[in-house]
Amino acid sequence: RLSFDTDATVNKALQLIALYKENGVATQRILIKIASTWEGIQAARVLEQQGIQCNLTLLFHMAQARACAEAGAYLISPFVGRILDWYKASTGKDYTAETDPGVLSVRDIYRFYKQHGYKTVVMGASFRNT
Repeated sequence: RLSFDTDATVNKALQLIALYKENGVATQRILIKIASTWEGIQAARVLEQQGIQCNLTLLFHMAQARACAEAGAYLISPFVGRILDWYKASTGKDYTAETDPGVLSVRDIYRFYKQHGYKTVVMGASFRNT
């Protein structure tokens, strides 16, 4: 529901921040997890501009990774294992840790960020081979 609604995502995040604040948890200690749909990326842009750190997840492609970095996302979590699953299902091949398309994707994203000076942290998720 929230994945495709920028305003609802922002509002839900602000509600969570307020609840944590009421219980003495500082905003800088909170990381809001958001799907990296177009709407989610726009929500992250708004939240990051307010000093709220976001982890953009459900990320499968360099285009999403670039959009997340351009939005100023604190962190992304590319789904390494799900990328591998797709490649295995579509090609029928097995992959080693060295040839794992998900691992290679995260490597390429990391290199792209470094080449272009993006500060977004890359934290691969859902590993299968390593």
